[in-house]
This record gives sequence, C-alpha cells and structure tokens, in this order.
Amino acid sequence: MKYLNSTVGGVLLGVVLGASAAPVTIALPQETAQLRPSTHPGYVIATQMCAICHSADYINQQPGKMTLTQWTAEVAKMQHAYGAPLSDDQVKQIGEYLAITYGSEKPASQ
Repeated sequence: MKYLNSTVGGVLLGVVLGASAAPVTIALPQETAQLRPSTHPGYVIATQMCAICHSADYINQQPGKMTLTQWTAEVAKMQHAYGAPLSDDQVKQIGEYLAITYGSEKPASQ
C-alpha cells in the first residue's frame, strides 16, 4: 500500500503541475522574402498561392537555371504530393513564371 500511495501521489502531483503550466507560444519574425516581380500572369498566382505553404526563400534555394519542364514538375509536385490548392492551368502558369524569372527560359517576346 505504501508504494501505491506514492505512485498515486506522484501522478496527482504531475497532473497539478502540468495543469498550471502556461501554454507555449512562439513568435516568428515577420516574413521579408518576396518573389521577384514580373508581368507574367504566373507571378500573381504565385504570390497568392505559394506563400500559403512556404516562404519565397524556398524558391531561391532551388538549383539555378532550372528549365520550364523542371519548374513545372516542382509546382505539380506541390499540387499532387503536398495538396497545394492549384488547378492544372495555375501549375502551368506558375511553372512558366518561375522558369522565366528564376530559371533558364526566355520570355516569349524574345
């Protein structure tokens, strides 16, 4: 009985101490990374949709000079593997914007 009382006492002490603990809060710094501005329609979609899940810094961390096919595949991965709420047309437009702005593609007018 001596061991039972000490076990029950330990559990009760843990419950009381745990109940009085304040919730943990974390203050994150203000987001400063931004996508490179562009007149491409994919820029507007990217600024609205990509930041839902990650910082614009994520794009800068990708290998340089990715092709249109590679950027579009990255965006499609976000759509299919991670559930990004993007239509197939939006995937295409964001892929084009990223390939032109961060990758190896040239704008259509050149």
